[in-house]
Amino acid sequence: MRGPPWKTLVRDLSDAGCKSPYLERLERRVDVEVATEELEKEIVQEMATALGHAGGKVDYALLRLDVIAQAIEVGTSPPERRACIGQWNALRAEAIEARYQLRIHREAVGIRQNHVLEAMYPIPSRKRFLRD
Repeated sequence: MRGPPWKTLVRDLSDAGCKSPYLERLERRVDVEVATEELEKEIVQEMATALGHAGGKVDYALLRLDVIAQAIEVGTSPPERRACIGQWNALRAEAIEARYQLRIHREAVGIRQNHVLEAMYPIPSRKRFLRD
């Protein structure tokens, strides 16, 4: 995208060492526009980084659920299994909260298509304690 012709003129005259009060005013305007563009890029980068962190928190919670699921499978005694199921349900609640926070973050930056989160980050069902 091409900018206004005055910007090119301002740069050319500035580079040539031209002095003019009008040129100085336009130079300040160019500097503000450049600073604004840089700030906008920085904000977008920060938003992308924060979204990545929020998604990582959901992945981390789901990974911990996978680990505890394996512990439930190999848990030998009923007390061990009960403890693992208690951990499962607590971690599941953390995963639900992390996915909810990701949704809020996405909506805050303008992403409205959040129905995909359930497919991308499926939360397994709650586990019930078995009787001995």
